[in-house]
Amino acid sequence: MLKRSYYGLLSTISLSAFGDAFGLLAMEWLVYDLTGSKLAMGALALSSGIPELLLRLLGSPLADRLPRVRFMACLAAVRLLAIALPLGMGLAGQLQLWHLFAAAGLSGACAALFMPTAMAVIPGVADSRKLVRAFAVIDGCKGAAALLGPALAGVLTAASGALPALSINMLCYTAAIATLLCLPKLPAPAKPDTAKSSFSPSLYMREIADGFTFYKQFPAMFTIMLMASVSNLSSIAVWTMMVPYVREVLHRDAAAMGTLTTAFAFGTLVGLSIISLLGEITHRRLVMLGSLGTIGIITSIWGLIPSFPFALAAVCVSGALGPFFGSLSSSLHGRLVPGNLQGRVNSIRFLIGGSLTPFGAFAGGAIAEAYGVPVLFLAAGLLPALFAAAAMLLPGLRMLDGDLSVLEARHLQSNKPSAYPRAL
Repeated sequence: MLKRSYYGLLSTISLSAFGDAFGLLAMEWLVYDLTGSKLAMGALALSSGIPELLLRLLGSPLADRLPRVRFMACLAAVRLLAIALPLGMGLAGQLQLWHLFAAAGLSGACAALFMPTAMAVIPGVADSRKLVRAFAVIDGCKGAAALLGPALAGVLTAASGALPALSINMLCYTAAIATLLCLPKLPAPAKPDTAKSSFSPSLYMREIADGFTFYKQFPAMFTIMLMASVSNLSSIAVWTMMVPYVREVLHRDAAAMGTLTTAFAFGTLVGLSIISLLGEITHRRLVMLGSLGTIGIITSIWGLIPSFPFALAAVCVSGALGPFFGSLSSSLHGRLVPGNLQGRVNSIRFLIGGSLTPFGAFAGGAIAEAYGVPVLFLAAGLLPALFAAAAMLLPGLRMLDGDLSVLEARHLQSNKPSAYPRAL
């Protein structure tokens, strides 16, 4: 049953990622067609990112209170309805900018809890000794979906416009919902006491606080997630401006946009394949920070060379380096977070990692509008490279290297009788 649940979850995440590739490109393309403004592109990301951050904070206990699989199905259903708004208005010839912003905001709010809930399910359906590989396979399936999705979305958008791409997004969400509803019933998240089944504002706020407790217990993990937030700020600033970059710097169409995204996904698959073959990595600090710093350097160079072949190579190499941070971070959380806290800790994890992305997207639009897209790429690359170099000097991060069982035992020994008093 657990193996079936794991592969069902793989299918759900892959379908969602495939559909999102179509929907994201379509909405960005529609916004740029309606306005021609880089600031509007940044505002679209901001309209999605702000609700996402708020829901990750305020909704973090829900993944531990509710049946996780059914909760994911409900979130996917709301995202489906969100995409239906601009699609329906577009087909009626009445599409306005606010329709796209509303769809982005609603979709972002649901996305805030969808992936953290999925991450909370994985440790319960995968071998704890092979979590790095399990998360790498999950990321690989997302990468495979993203490998095909953007290229097909770009070709479809160039040939028929953006609305058919939104239709594909809706079909993928429908299939993902059906897959989730067919999964075997999984054990409910552990409830240490009867009070967990009730609701009160004070109890709910304590449960939100429990999500932060993990990072108080593991300050090295908090530092890692701060690094993720800086890297994500840089990444969102660059990718939000990808449509203007393709159209104004490279002078190409939507097919080229899709090809660049596909090259990134291909690189991600290569990186995930290497991670899966390597298995357990013990020098995590060097690998994680080194990957972020190298991606930053590549992005800076990318901004200085306005060449489509070079851009393809840059996004491919960046994609290959990304999993060396992401999969290791996921496996660390899977091993170190107690099962009954997986949902809220993963929500807080995504909250910290994505805390700067809405502002990065808007700032990226403002910088590109004022100084040009190449200057944005240069600045966005230098930021994570400098932060990664500084973090490499922090002695506290060395605790993430070596045998994790030693770290787990040390943590439990130093926190008896309970690692999380308020949760337990």
